[in-house]
Amino acid sequence: MLPLLALTLHATPVPPARKPDEPAIRVKLSEETYTHGDRAKVKVRAAEDGYLLVLRVDGDGRVRVLYPLSPEDDGRIRGGKDFEVRSRGDREAFLVNENSGTGAVLAAWSAEPFTFDEFTRNGHWDYRALADEKINGDLEAGLLDVVDKMSAGEYDYDVAQYSVDQPRYIRHYTGFWYDPWWGGYTCWGCGPYWGPRWRIGVGFGFGGHRHFVRGRHW
Repeated sequence: MLPLLALTLHATPVPPARKPDEPAIRVKLSEETYTHGDRAKVKVRAAEDGYLLVLRVDGDGRVRVLYPLSPEDDGRIRGGKDFEVRSRGDREAFLVNENSGTGAVLAAWSAEPFTFDEFTRNGHWDYRALADEKINGDLEAGLLDVVDKMSAGEYDYDVAQYSVDQPRYIRHYTGFWYDPWWGGYTCWGCGPYWGPRWRIGVGFGFGGHRHFVRGRHW
């Protein structure tokens, strides 16, 4: 009984089996619409153990790596469980620093490690190299171009888009205020007034799961 017990204690954990209809990788944002200064949470779920890469393009087309935090980290994660992407200082994944527009977060999963040599400088992310990858137009296609340069072969990915709007309300203080929405100069002598601001945006939820193999994705 003792040898059997020892073998049981030292047995290698078996990863959870992948469900037939479970996508290889899923990414979800905490919101579909943000305003400037918000902090966004990003959660990822991989069906199997593997290597994770998470990229973000903001509303101004700038690309950043959300995960791994350092190019010296291979980004390996466990499958079958939710994984929250955290920034430095153990804070939310990213700060919404654009004032308007549409951004996207792409999570890529591979059974093999990604390679970051083209985007690494002195052991850190080379943001000058990433700046050259500024995306205008199709956000998903632009992010895939970056992933292609970091991947040696097949990978699966998922994309979540978000929109950034101006604050819905603006506070007007006591005094004379010129506001074209209300027909010129208006006196707010009786106290503050909450005037409306227009809010226009388009929110996106989960993107469909995709699989990529050397120039083909579906």
